[in-house]
Amino acid sequence: MKHIGIRDLKTHASDLVRRVFEEHATYTITRRGQPVGVLTPVGCQPPPRSDAAWDRLKELWDRADKSSRPRKSALRELATTRR
Repeated sequence: MKHIGIRDLKTHASDLVRRVFEEHATYTITRRGQPVGVLTPVGCQPPPRSDAAWDRLKELWDRADKSSRPRKSALRELATTRR
């Protein structure tokens, strides 16, 4: 992947877009030497993240939530100690 600075991007924007379209070129856009974005053809988008990890996390959260619930309510516990 080629790197291109902001100034060069502004100067050569139409040429870069043409290369991306025709040659399927990909560019990393940099600002002061640090990458800040990527210019890629639309068909080269990374696949969306799987929701499987989030589903697993929710399942674990629900299971932990159920197991951490007290078996008796606090009011019942207080009532038994006051008798």
